[in-house]
Amino acid sequence: MTDLVIRRIPFEFSGVDFIWNPENPLFAIEMNKISFFAVGFEKYICRAMNDAEPLIKDPAVLEEARAFRAQESIHSMAHRKHVRALVERYPGLQEVLDMTIKSYDDLYDAHPLKYHLGYIGGLESVFTPFFKLLIDHREILFAGGDARVASLLLWHFCEEIEHRSSGIAIYDHLVGSYLYRIGNFRGYSGHSKSLFGMLGTEFEKHVPGLTAIIAQAKKQPLPLKARFAAGYGVLMSQMPWHRAVDQAVPDYFAEWNAKYHQGEDMTQTYGVGVRVAEAVA
Repeated sequence: MTDLVIRRIPFEFSGVDFIWNPENPLFAIEMNKISFFAVGFEKYICRAMNDAEPLIKDPAVLEEARAFRAQESIHSMAHRKHVRALVERYPGLQEVLDMTIKSYDDLYDAHPLKYHLGYIGGLESVFTPFFKLLIDHREILFAGGDARVASLLLWHFCEEIEHRSSGIAIYDHLVGSYLYRIGNFRGYSGHSKSLFGMLGTEFEKHVPGLTAIIAQAKKQPLPLKARFAAGYGVLMSQMPWHRAVDQAVPDYFAEWNAKYHQGEDMTQTYGVGVRVAEAVA
């Protein structure tokens, strides 16, 4: 039986600023890229799961795949709300979203299902060490930002950690070849890297004054030891002996889950604008 929890959290982003964290504008821009990326990538995952599920013979793996698809579908819809609010302020960003979705649609049409399952399994394995780095340093990265966006991202990152072994479990069940997956990893990472590069370029085209903000902003580096640990974790996530389910998770993962089960308003759980009456002391 899957351990994944299907959570439908009613996020709302009306009037949100593009630079939703003025204390750390470069981080805000990078996280906006994740919102655009998530709409396309999560749609890509759902498409792959729809095609994979009829082929899965193990009932436990099938249940995991369905829950995994459900979580990712909800992620896509939540980030689409964030993106829609940004498009309302900067209509040219609709073109950027369309480019992102098309990039994944074209990728899906160009390769067989096993390629997509490898892409998903490989990239999802990277997320745990990377998102742990961001969550562990949330006071540096998120604390000064709009609580709506900060809460969206922390929810998403926690759920990515929750289903950290889903993608690779489905790949191993249906494909199982480590050599095929790792042999294509450069293609997987190259695609996502080029997509993030495109997003940065297009943002500067469509958001007035963004180039000047980037030029003037000071980067807030995270501790070297933590960055090294995350980089090492990313590297180890692609080793043949790697077991995603055994990876260290941030303490905040349990804290976030406790808040959710206590019935708190998870749409504004961290950052500037948290409703005081619903905040945890």
